[in-house]
Amino acid sequence: MDEKKGELKDGENHSREQERLLDNFSLKDINEKHEKQLRWSLFLMAGIILIMVLIPFINNNFINKFNYHGIEFQKTHLGNLVFYSAKFPVVGGTGQVIGDYAVNLRNDPRDLGNIPVNVSEEKIKFGLILKNNTKVYATTYISINPFMKICEDSGISLLVLSGFLRDSGLEVKSAVTDKAYARENNQTQKWCDPLNTVIIVTDGNESKITEIMPSCFEVKFKDCEVLKVTEKFMLNILEQYGERFN
Repeated sequence: MDEKKGELKDGENHSREQERLLDNFSLKDINEKHEKQLRWSLFLMAGIILIMVLIPFINNNFINKFNYHGIEFQKTHLGNLVFYSAKFPVVGGTGQVIGDYAVNLRNDPRDLGNIPVNVSEEKIKFGLILKNNTKVYATTYISINPFMKICEDSGISLLVLSGFLRDSGLEVKSAVTDKAYARENNQTQKWCDPLNTVIIVTDGNESKITEIMPSCFEVKFKDCEVLKVTEKFMLNILEQYGERFN
């Protein structure tokens, strides 16, 4: 009888030891799982933070920034509007850089390559005149065909072009190409003039820029591509500016 009680007691002790070992094993297993989950959580959080940091950096420095003919452009968003911006150094009379000049295009300059620019030496050049024995730029006239198709972007295109030319140091005036219309509406009429630079804006069956004679350019647009053609005109000048400082 005592032997049986001893056997039962030993069996109970053995069962308890097994339960204790199983409990310890389960706790160890759970702790290891928690540690793994914690490590994965930290790794995941670090990965998300890294992605949040890298995506804007990659967009700004690789995807949204590009070099075009020596000019570095940055693609930026302002609400629903997209701009392609570039900065140029402004040089003072002493030859020192005194600031930056920013240009904001609405069209990707890489998409304007299909617009032909038929000008001498592939460069748009403005007329020079003698004033007090010094060469200065002549007055620039933006002369509009008063009977051309009026498009949604017509107004902003002409304002941007004239503003860009004024910021470049030119005296800019408006005009129309038709004499009768100019006379009836008390406006200045301008066609090609050797004493001035004339930019003739009109519509046609092809978007292109053509030099009619020295310092006289026809900026022609089709299908209301007036903003594209005027920005292509500006881009040609910007390329020359970029070459100068590069």
